[in-house]
Amino acid sequence: MHLEVLQNDGLRLTVAPELGASIVGLELFSQGFWLPLLRSTAAAALAQGRSPETSSYPLAPYSNRIREGRFVFAGKTYQLKPNWADGQTLHGEVHSRPWAWARRDEKTLFCRFDSSRFAEVNFPFPFAVELTYRLLPQGLEIHTRLQNTGQEPMPAGMGHHPYFMRFLGYSEEARLQFRARRVYLTDQSCLPTQPAQPLPPGFDFSQPKPVGSARFDHVFAGWEGWLELTWPGSGWRLRLEAEPIFSHLVFFTAPDGSLALEPVTHATDGFNLLSQGWPDTGVRVLEPEASLEGRVWLRLGVGEKP
Repeated sequence: MHLEVLQNDGLRLTVAPELGASIVGLELFSQGFWLPLLRSTAAAALAQGRSPETSSYPLAPYSNRIREGRFVFAGKTYQLKPNWADGQTLHGEVHSRPWAWARRDEKTLFCRFDSSRFAEVNFPFPFAVELTYRLLPQGLEIHTRLQNTGQEPMPAGMGHHPYFMRFLGYSEEARLQFRARRVYLTDQSCLPTQPAQPLPPGFDFSQPKPVGSARFDHVFAGWEGWLELTWPGSGWRLRLEAEPIFSHLVFFTAPDGSLALEPVTHATDGFNLLSQGWPDTGVRVLEPEASLEGRVWLRLGVGEKP
């Protein structure tokens, strides 16, 4: 599989355009070693096209789960096929398909997905996604644009699904910090059962702390658009910042021990929640040729906050 590498003195980004324009490695050069900031992608996952096992992948034209793969929009019901091993429908339609790509310069990679190129796309509205990775001296910028390329309005959302390392060359776990006002409580299918609620005990990360043995698979609303991971002992701190369109944060403690911290534009099952009149779902309705776009930054610093 073809891989594109962007590299400077301190960071190395590896992207697989043929596998959903997914990131398959983001590494930091420290004390003579390349250390993974995002979980590494196994060679078998690349060879077999298993994009959910990459370091990070894009989510579009929606993020997370849709209850039973069925949603209502503009008075019409749409049924999608299951696209996940557990029989659910989630995470959109772009992460496992090949994208067109081009190098803008030695530090910038542009990728584009057009649903009209794929007859079997599991979404009833045509769309296109543009994704630009730009390596910065001490970080990474990701710009995403989702466009309605059809003749009818469509519900829309997008996001990114990075898996961050808990440990960075030392035995002490990373400390996580972010601020959000509410969280969606869910059923056994990890789907919301009521509008977002004030944070219950254990869900407040407004002060840095390790995750430890706690388990999360939740969507936070009223997210302030930033989070920080600090790795004690290493001296490194990472700050993720997102533009306001990424109004929600998904926090998932992955079985492999990594932390999925996902900036997304809408709540889980947002299309259905919108049709049911729930407030602040984050779902956008795009008119023909309209688009939504936003940037996410990963910024590295030493000692003091970046």
